[in-house]
Amino acid sequence: MKIEEDNVQKKLKNGKQKNEKSGKTNCTLQAPSLPVYDTVKLRIKTERMTARKCDKLRIITTRDTRICNDYLRIIKHNENKVLRNNGTVNKSLLDKLTLTTSKRTNHKLRTTVPHDLKKRYPRCSHDEFIECRDKAIWTYESWKTQQSLTKKELKRPRFKKKTPRIQSINRERFLMIYSPKNTVAKIWLVLRDSLDTKRSGKSNHKKLWLPLALSPYHKQKMKLEKIKTLELVYSPKNQQWWAHFTLQYTVPLYHSTQPPAVLGVDLGIKKTAVAVLLTPSGKVIMDNIKFIVDKERQQQIHKLDYRIKSIQSVLDTRKYNGQPTNQLNVKLYQLRRRLRSVKEQELGYAVNQLVDFILQLKKRYNLFISVGYPGKIQKSHPRGSGNKSLRSSVHKWRFRFFVTKLKQKLALHGFESHRVVVINESWTSKRCSRCDSLNTTRTGQGQFNCHDCSYELDADLNGAKNIGKRLIQYALKPKQGFTKIGDKLSSDYYPITLFKCLAPLGQWLKDSAKNPSTL
Repeated sequence: MKIEEDNVQKKLKNGKQKNEKSGKTNCTLQAPSLPVYDTVKLRIKTERMTARKCDKLRIITTRDTRICNDYLRIIKHNENKVLRNNGTVNKSLLDKLTLTTSKRTNHKLRTTVPHDLKKRYPRCSHDEFIECRDKAIWTYESWKTQQSLTKKELKRPRFKKKTPRIQSINRERFLMIYSPKNTVAKIWLVLRDSLDTKRSGKSNHKKLWLPLALSPYHKQKMKLEKIKTLELVYSPKNQQWWAHFTLQYTVPLYHSTQPPAVLGVDLGIKKTAVAVLLTPSGKVIMDNIKFIVDKERQQQIHKLDYRIKSIQSVLDTRKYNGQPTNQLNVKLYQLRRRLRSVKEQELGYAVNQLVDFILQLKKRYNLFISVGYPGKIQKSHPRGSGNKSLRSSVHKWRFRFFVTKLKQKLALHGFESHRVVVINESWTSKRCSRCDSLNTTRTGQGQFNCHDCSYELDADLNGAKNIGKRLIQYALKPKQGFTKIGDKLSSDYYPITLFKCLAPLGQWLKDSAKNPSTL
C-alpha cells in the first residue's frame, strides 16, 4: 500500500511540474483505485420470443458445450505437448493442434492439424473457437489447482448440457440496446452468431435479438461502458434462460475518514436475522445489535403449514380409496401459493428492517457487511436424519432470496458490491466468539455456553459475531497464496487491498478473554 501511494504521489508531482511549465495551474489530486468486477444477472424473456429464435438459442449453447468438451479431451490426451512447467496450458501450442489458418501470418501457414475442429464444426467462426478454448483452459487449470491442494483423485472437468462460452465485448460479439418506448422489453441483447454462415464460402452473420427483463436495480447497475463479458446460462429447475454480465468498476482504495466497522449478519429460522456491529474498540454495545423477528407472519406460516399437512393426509386417503381429489388439489394449490406469499412478506419485512439499521450505521462508520452462508445445510439434514421438524424448516429456508434482495436494496442506496460479502459460516454456531473454543454446548436453539471461559449469550448473536470476525480474519490474516476474498453467493472475487482499511479491527482477532465484551 505504501509503495502504491508513493508512486501515485510521484506521478502527481511530475504532472504538476509539467502543468506549471506549460502554464496550467489546476491539478486535481486523485486517490489510487483498483478494478473490481461484479456480476449482474438478467432473465431472458423467452415467452416473448418465437419458437425459431428459442431453437436457435438452444443450438448455439449446445454447440458451444460440445466444442468446450472437445478442447478438454484434446488437452487431456496431449498434456505432454501443451502444458508448461508451471502447469498452465500454452494457447499457441493448443491452436497448432486444433485450428488451421487460411492466411499467412507471422507463423507458417497451417493447412492440416491433428484435430481439425474447423472441419468438424464448419459453421463456427474463429472467434468462437477462441472463446471456447479460453473457457476450456480456465476450467482445466482450475481443476489442476484443486487437484494439487488435495490428496483425493478428483474427477476430470467436463461441461454439462447448455454450458456456453464466455463472450467478450472487445471482439464485438454482442451489443446492448436500450429502447425505453418498446412494449416487449426496455433492453435488448443482440448476439452475433455464425449459424447462418453460407456453405458457399461467404459468411452472412445474422444477429439474434433477445429481450431482457429490466428492473430498477438492473437499470442502475447496467452501464454500457462497464460491461466486459457475457455468458448465457440455462436454469433447468425453472426452465429459464439468464444472461450473466461481468461489469468492471474502479473503486478508490481510501475514501472515508470514518472509523471502519464490520456488521456480522446471521440468518436463522426462528429469528429471521441477527446483526451485530464490530468496531475498533473491541466491544459490543446494545445499540449495535439488531434482532429481527416477525411473529405475526410466523404464526400465519405455522397455521398454513398445519392446514396443508391435514389436506395432504386426506388427499392420500382419497387416492388410496380411488375417490375424486380435484377439489382438494385446487385447495392445496391455493394454500401453497398463500404460504409462499406470506414467506416472501416475512423476508421482505426483515430485509427492510436490516437495511434501515445499516443506513443508520453508515452515517457513523466506514461499513462492511459480512453475511453467513449456510453451505450444504440441506444435504446435512436428509430424510431419516432423526429430526423431522428441523429438516422441514431447513428445506423451506429461502436464504438466496433474502441475500439477493438485501444486496439489491443496498446497491440502490450506494453500497459497492465489495462491501457486502457472503462468506462460509461453517462452525460459527459452535465456536465461542470470545476465546475461539469448541468446547461449547447449546441449550436448545437459544442459549450458547462456553465451558472454557464461562461465556454465555444468545446463540444466534454468538454466530453473528463469529461471522463478522471471519471477514476481518480473511482481510488481515489471509491464507498463504490468497490475494482475493470470494463471495459464496455470486462467486465474485475482490482484491484483498480493498479491505486493508479494516486494520484497526485487529482487536477482534486477538484473545477476547483479556478484553471481555460488555454483553
